Order: sequence, then structure tokens, then C-alpha cells
Amino acid sequence: MYFRTRIFAISILTVSAVLTIVITLSWSRIMKVELDHLDSRLCMEAKRIIPMRIKPGLDENDAPRDLTISSDTELSGSRLMDDLVDKLRVSSPGQLMILLESSEHGVLTKPEGVDVQQVKSTLNWVGADQLESTDKNRTNTRCQFVFFEHQQNQWRAGFFQVPHKQSFIAVDVAATTSQLKSTLREALIVVIPISLLLSIVGAWFIATNTIRPIKRLHKSMDMVTQKDLSHRLPEHKEDKEFKVLIDAYNAMLNRLEDSFQQISRFTADAAHELKTPLTVLRGKLEQAVLCENSSQLDLNAILDEVGHLSSMTRKLLLLSQADSGSMALHLEPINITDLLDELSADMELLSDELVLHCSIERELITKGDIVLLRQLLNNLLVNVMRYSLHDKGVIIQARQNESSIEVLISNFCVPMSNQIRSQLFDRFYRGEPEQLQGISGSGLGLSLAREIARAHGGDLTLEPGMKDVFSMRLLLPIVI
Repeated sequence: MYFRTRIFAISILTVSAVLTIVITLSWSRIMKVELDHLDSRLCMEAKRIIPMRIKPGLDENDAPRDLTISSDTELSGSRLMDDLVDKLRVSSPGQLMILLESSEHGVLTKPEGVDVQQVKSTLNWVGADQLESTDKNRTNTRCQFVFFEHQQNQWRAGFFQVPHKQSFIAVDVAATTSQLKSTLREALIVVIPISLLLSIVGAWFIATNTIRPIKRLHKSMDMVTQKDLSHRLPEHKEDKEFKVLIDAYNAMLNRLEDSFQQISRFTADAAHELKTPLTVLRGKLEQAVLCENSSQLDLNAILDEVGHLSSMTRKLLLLSQADSGSMALHLEPINITDLLDELSADMELLSDELVLHCSIERELITKGDIVLLRQLLNNLLVNVMRYSLHDKGVIIQARQNESSIEVLISNFCVPMSNQIRSQLFDRFYRGEPEQLQGISGSGLGLSLAREIARAHGGDLTLEPGMKDVFSMRLLLPIVI
């Protein structure tokens, strides 16, 4: 499914769900208001029909006498029902029940065909809704409302009571709401198609506007090729959500471009470094072929170049394994104290001018590959011997630091700028020509040492300090 189609479908479903909820809640609210109005009309009509049906009479001396049934038939019988049908908004008298009673005269009005007294007697007035009011003569009155079921229909009844008189009016709820339902149905016939049409247009507009920045990003991504990784996605005029995606993509391109440049430099440097021993070997072998006296063949020089070539090849292989995360480690407990003592003693034997200051704690145990850790420490110490100022001394410190072994090797050297320091771990980088002074090397030692440290769960870093001080900090995990 296309992203545009999914957004379109989700928008339509969301609008439809919202429309359904709004209609449902609105209908519930309308029904509640309509029933409240029905209660008011029931109470009002129940109060109204009492004085209309019974009125006081006068004797020949104009003195009040007992209540009698009114002879005025203007709103009596069927005409009263017709009037209530109109007032209560029902379609026929069969949807009404009326009962008017007096304590002195009994039942005054009731419809034919329905035993309203029986229906009224079965109702539960205990839990009925009540409305207290006061009439014009300060007489307390009470109007009650109750729902009940009659002939499988829901009815709402109002019962009004004053001293000596009471009236009961019930109406079919479905009849009172039929007109409202018809009106709502007619409205929905118009509203729903228009709403769906507007939702379709709105969903299409939303989908189109959502896809537009994605299309721009896709167009910009197409401009990035293997030969041109410098192009970056523009960040201006984009939403914050897309800016996060753009930043992540641009960061990925930066890492990818750096990797490509590093690989290109590595390939070029490796070819250059391998070219030198291979050229020497070729020259020596050609000389041996042309030379008639084999005793003049310089086998030591050939062995030196082969050794140099073998060492470089092994370092390149280890670096390749480190890059792919597949450096094989033969783990075993290793005493770093003994290893440092052994290597520092070898350094003193190799150089009479080198002054060592060692502060190494005892029994510093880690778990690692003895061959690789020996090569790591040997690379660091050989680096010290080649580039340090011997008369100023070399400091070797090793101690336990919380959950790790910390080895700090410091020496004085020719002043180095921050730019040179930042490139010391780059492969085949050996510093500026004025610092080499004819010193041999491949420029892979520090890079390989750091990769070995990281493969063991530690790290190798260059400590900040003065320009003429070179300090390397090695961290290795402790084994308890």
C-alpha cells in the first residue's frame, strides 16, 4: 500500500469515527433535552387540566358551595384530547393516557379502551423524579415523573397532585420523538454526504501536503551517488519532524563520506607502503639473477624486507578484522605487572641512554589475548623509544582504577601541534617530515594498539597536555 493511500484511508476513517461520535453524543444530548422539555410540558398540562375541569359553584346568596363538575364543555372529552395531542406533539390520542381524579367527585376524566387506573397503580413512584413547586395561593404542589413500559413501548408519565385533586398524563416517548427523528434523518441525509465529501477533500489535501516534503527529500537523496557524497539534504522550510530525519540522514552521509575517504586514503597508503619493500625485494632478486657470484648476495637485506612486509601484512589483517568486528581473541588471565616489567627491562637493554621511571602496582590481572596485549604494549614502548628525548626520561605508571587497570606512559618529545595530535591514530600517519628524522615505521602501530584495546573492552587515548609531552593512557578491564 502506498503511503499516500494509507494517510488518505486513515484520514477518512478518523473523520468518519469523529462524525459518528459527534452524531451519537449530539443525539443523546438532544434526547435528554427533549425529555426534560417533555417533563415540563407534562407537568404544565397536568396542572392546567385540573382548574379547567372543576370549578366552584355559587348558591342564590352568592356564597361558595361544594366543587362541582363544570358544565363548560369547551375542553372536555375529545376536544381535551385533541388539545393535549397538539400540546404534547403526538400524532393520535392513542398515544396519550389521561386520568383526572378528585377526592370528592372520584374519576372525572379518563380515556376509553385503557385502564389508566390499573396502569397507574403498577408504577413505582418511590424512585420517581419529583418537582416541588408552589401555586398562586401558596399551596404546596408536587409533580412526579416516571418511565414505564406499556404494550412494548416506552412511556413517560407525569403525576400532578394538589390537595383533594390529582391528574395523571402519560405519553408514548417514541411518538414525541418521532418528529425529531424524522427531522434529524432528513438533516443527516444532507449532512453525511457533504461531510464525507469534505472529509475526502481534506484527506486528499492532508495526504498531498504530507507527501510533498517526502518527495523533496527523495529528489535530494537521488542526487547522492557513490562518486559524490558531498551533497546534503536541505533543512530550511521543513517541519521539525522531518528536520530530525534530515539531521540523521546527513549525519549518516558524513560518516559514510568519512569512511569512503578513509578507505581511499588507506588503500593509497597501503599501496605506497607495500611498494617500498616489494621494490627492494625485486631489486635484490634481480641483482641475484644477474650476479655470477652468489656469495655477494645480501640475504640479510632480503630477510629484513620480507620481515617488514610480513609485519605490515599482519597488522593490516588485524586492522581489517577489527573493522569487521571479527578479531579473534584467545582469552586467558594475564598479569599486566609482569608483562610491563618484562617489556621495560627489554627497553633498558636496547637503549643505554633511555631513562625509565616506573611505578607499577603488583598483581594487576586482566583477561585477554597474551599475543595481542604484548603487541599493544610493545607498540607503545617502541613508539616511546623512537620519538622520545631519551635524556629527559620516560614515565611508566600502572595502577588499579576502580574496575579497570590504568597504564599511563609519558615522555618528552619534539613539540607537536594539536592538528598533528588529532591525526596520530590515523592509519599510515607518522607525523610531519621534520619529526621523523629518518625513523622507520609504517604508521600502523597506534591504530592497531587502540583497536586491540577496544577489542578487549578497554580503550587507548592520547592525554591532553603540553606540546612537548606525549602521554598515552591505556584502560583494560580488571578480572577479579
